[in-house]
Amino acid sequence: MEKKKDKKIIKIIAFLGVLFILFGTSYALFQVTLNGTKKLKMKTGNIKLELLDSNNNPIYITNQNNTTTYEINIESAAPTTDQSGLVQEGFTFKLKNTGYLSSTYTIYLDDVALETGEDRMADKYIRYSLTKNNEEAETNYLTRLGTAPNRRVDYGLINRGEVNTYTLKVWLAEDADNDAMGKVFNTTLRVEGEQFISPYEEGSFADQLLKKDYVGVLNAPVQNGFNETTREISGLYKYTDTDNKTTYVYRGLPEDNLVDFAGRTWKIIRIQDDGTVKLIVATLFIYLPSSYNSSAIHTGFYGTKVTYNYNCNTDECSKYSGSTVEGYINAWYQDKLSDYNDIIADATYCSDRYEPAEPSLLRQSDFPTWTHLYGLYNRGEKVGDTYRWSPSVSCNSNDEVNAKAALITMDEYIIACGKTTTTPALNSSKCYLDNSTLTYPSSWTMSPAGFDSSNPIVFKFGNQTNSKSSSVGSVDNAVRPVITLKADVIPTSGDGSGSNKYTFE
Repeated sequence: MEKKKDKKIIKIIAFLGVLFILFGTSYALFQVTLNGTKKLKMKTGNIKLELLDSNNNPIYITNQNNTTTYEINIESAAPTTDQSGLVQEGFTFKLKNTGYLSSTYTIYLDDVALETGEDRMADKYIRYSLTKNNEEAETNYLTRLGTAPNRRVDYGLINRGEVNTYTLKVWLAEDADNDAMGKVFNTTLRVEGEQFISPYEEGSFADQLLKKDYVGVLNAPVQNGFNETTREISGLYKYTDTDNKTTYVYRGLPEDNLVDFAGRTWKIIRIQDDGTVKLIVATLFIYLPSSYNSSAIHTGFYGTKVTYNYNCNTDECSKYSGSTVEGYINAWYQDKLSDYNDIIADATYCSDRYEPAEPSLLRQSDFPTWTHLYGLYNRGEKVGDTYRWSPSVSCNSNDEVNAKAALITMDEYIIACGKTTTTPALNSSKCYLDNSTLTYPSSWTMSPAGFDSSNPIVFKFGNQTNSKSSSVGSVDNAVRPVITLKADVIPTSGDGSGSNKYTFE
């Protein structure tokens, strides 16, 4: 049939086929690909996922031997307003977990090969609306989902017995121009599911956390993934940095990473590659060592504030080792936590003073006269909508401190919260590491920022009204110590929630 070259009868076809792939990594339970004329239903090991239509009937895989299709056919499609696009019926589908274990999943829209003579319509001309479980619809250009083969519709964790219901609508954008005339949009739905065996010792605290809270994967090359603000799911994510070092980090606003320990509430930051579990003090507090420099440390309504390295103005002053704040934390630990030495690890903490040989764009444009601009400023630098480099859980400069307690790094904060103060946070500017009110002072990290003349500066977090770094010699900020539980420590009770925190004898 001769194709009509009129924008008013563009045919937008969706869901000509469905491909469901279950994949894994070195820790995966299994790997299988289903193709051909089968029901879209999988059962291997303990996982069983089904993709259903709006009437709870299984959606079938379509190929050359099976003409069963699930289509959105928009005949005589003309550029239309969002208001008109949203009133159409759309395509409803469901993802159901009828297996025994939770599973992560990602739903994609893939391009399908066009027929001879057809031209593909550019994504920029297509608008979509996606509703999940009757939530408020997300409406945007298709380009918001990424580019094929990585157009991500949604992702998350689906527990045993859960059903997620989606409604997708697509229409030709009101501002589509003549370049869209006679073009075809043809896509297929792909769902990828993932389920891991814990890499840690069976029954350990790390193993328990991973099996209960694992959500998904953050990939270092996807640099703008640390700054996404929509459809973000809080929980425990696997993250592998560009040096191939892996960690599992709590991200966003988890509700079950609380620990009651040594008379104080803590929050779990991450599981390290050796199975140790890293905690940070949940709230600010007042503590004065028996002997201290009254000019460097003082208390107020919101807790104790400490100068990072009092009255020090050389580049070496941005090191954590030997600093005023290190002395403060060591004194606090000996006073409050030394009775728990048997379960707190002598851990390695990184005060990363790595500086790349190649001057970054940020250095050239904003800091041309600085003597040093350290790793986090380069990793945190944004170019357009992406970071220049991804956060790191490796210690690139080998500037390490072995200690019972120290501070969080700015890299850990970015992985968890998806931002520095110059970028939007996850979940409407909320993250479990942020202080609960903007009147709270910022807290020091142990990540040096740079050195300019006589001004060494170090990163801080938690108060979005201030800049993301402070001078070490004259500015005081709050301190939230970090400790690391040994890999063989197991909680005696609790589930991590506010009413039932993890506890240890």
